[in-house]
Amino acid sequence: MFELFFRLKKFIPTMCAKTVYDIDYIKLYEQGKRIILTDLDNTLLPYDLQYANDELKQLINKIRSIGFEIIVVSNNHKKRVKNFSNDINCPYISFAMKPLTSGYRKALRKFKLKKEKQEVIAIGDQLLTDILGASRVKIDTILVKPIKQKTEKWYTRLNRRKEQNILKKLKKHYPEKYLEIEAIQS
Repeated sequence: MFELFFRLKKFIPTMCAKTVYDIDYIKLYEQGKRIILTDLDNTLLPYDLQYANDELKQLINKIRSIGFEIIVVSNNHKKRVKNFSNDINCPYISFAMKPLTSGYRKALRKFKLKKEKQEVIAIGDQLLTDILGASRVKIDTILVKPIKQKTEKWYTRLNRRKEQNILKKLKKHYPEKYLEIEAIQS
């Protein structure tokens, strides 16, 4: 359905990584990236956990030490996003309504990033929300494998089924990118 309204290229991530731990943040920084807009659920944390574990906190500290600012941009409700973000001392946008552009635009405005989009990268686990939403505002993206699909909400599971149709089209029209996406899913 979504693929009828948006060009297929909007669903293609700039990069792919198995997890947020596998991303080369130093390389991103060398490429001029300074701001990370990251999804929360199944990107940083599974749905059934509320707070970052020590490993995630260490990663966030490492990313900050490189020179990045991290902003959580999530479709989830304010209480969950706020509790997590306060725990890691990070600004956030909740109820972002991705793939609509309002959440990303709000983050860009709130943090005065509108003219420096080339310095921004978005990380997420869903083609239909995270990748499409960021692509629509011309932000580079990194797709990661979902952490724990068993705990996903019903609407996320529905999105995953829709993503399968998009992946079939990517396989036909962009086989290299399809293989890159498939490689992180195994």
